[in-house]
Amino acid sequence: MAEDTTAGVDNRGLFDDFGAFRTPTTDDFTSVLTHGLVAPDANVLLNLYRYTEQARGDLLRALGAVEDRLWVPHQVLVEFWRNRESTLSDARSSGAQAAEDMAGHAAQAERTLRTWANRVALPEEETDRLRSQLNEVFDDVQEAIVKVGEGEWQNITHDTSTDPVIADLEPALDGRVGAPLSPQDHDKAIAEGMRRVEKRLPPGYMDKTKDGVGAAADYLVWEQILREAGRRRCDVLFVTADVKEDWWRKEQGFNRGPRPELTEELRTRGGGRLFMLTPKRFLEVAAPILEFGLREGSVEDIERVERIGTDDGTYGGWTTDALQELFDRLTYENYEDRVAVIKYAAEKDGVADAKSVYDICHYPEDRSLRGFTKPVTRITGLLRSLGKIPESAVQVLKAEYNAGPGPASGFSVHPLLVPLVNELGDEDES
Repeated sequence: MAEDTTAGVDNRGLFDDFGAFRTPTTDDFTSVLTHGLVAPDANVLLNLYRYTEQARGDLLRALGAVEDRLWVPHQVLVEFWRNRESTLSDARSSGAQAAEDMAGHAAQAERTLRTWANRVALPEEETDRLRSQLNEVFDDVQEAIVKVGEGEWQNITHDTSTDPVIADLEPALDGRVGAPLSPQDHDKAIAEGMRRVEKRLPPGYMDKTKDGVGAAADYLVWEQILREAGRRRCDVLFVTADVKEDWWRKEQGFNRGPRPELTEELRTRGGGRLFMLTPKRFLEVAAPILEFGLREGSVEDIERVERIGTDDGTYGGWTTDALQELFDRLTYENYEDRVAVIKYAAEKDGVADAKSVYDICHYPEDRSLRGFTKPVTRITGLLRSLGKIPESAVQVLKAEYNAGPGPASGFSVHPLLVPLVNELGDEDES
């Protein structure tokens, strides 16, 4: 009988090398919250300045309920103190900035109204009436924004002796902050962090554009977590508001858990399983397990801040400069017809039908539209590789089909990009 070479300790199971794909259960979270290591990221502490007083109190109470399992990497506090004043200033000025942005939206809305009124030959007196109503609504909203902002932040101060956030945070973190790396280990970690950024290895490579060795900051946090988890030989729950792909495994645009590389690295360094939660999910998961109450509205407020944090002033990952560069490169390669189709589709609520594409491009009727989007897709990939747009940036131009396979019925511009494309069109006309 032949020897069974598949038997023995080398046999593998479904999750043996794929632990990152196992969905955490309530028992898993109970275990890590009561026996593991719970490490908050710097953005979690800095966001305390962006929450309402109630939400801030609930998150601090949640961290306090973790007790001696709470552990803060030294690099997290380095980032906290480095960014505290700018975060505080940003938070205090958020109302004024929102009011200023609202004024810009008001001007844009008025231009849209005026353009439409001209197209349909609306009487001047009716146009004036609608413009007056529009301005009245925007004025009310701006006034409300300023009023709320002034009330919420009147007690927040740069003075650490009177800052209510510091007053709550100091006792919560007492005795729970890790030591800094030695100078030699710190230099080695910086070098490794920068190597990972260059090789696009997690974590931290999405911070490539940061000045100096700032791109290595995420790796410094991670290295300190690895050391502490290895020392305790325990599972880790990393709480972070960072939703970029160099931390998270993304599926269909959704964060499904930590990157498999990070899960494996923690295991090989002597730790257990790696779990990751945003502050909102941390509150929702921890409250029933650690048996503390959440006040109504706290989770919603934290979710609001997380939503703002993921909106970096771009449209689906694109900025005005990046989109203009796409258009410039297409034009340079003699694909200005693609630019014209993108702009036309944006004007038509995001869709250009096939007939319009033929007309815009002056194509003969027997020409196929197969491969029409390839130049756009190729240059988009180039912009990703250059760091001009994130990996998660949406597709600019997509073929549409009425019913299954066959010729394209037209092409669409992603809805998030429509206002940006139109904005560039307005600038070209002015």
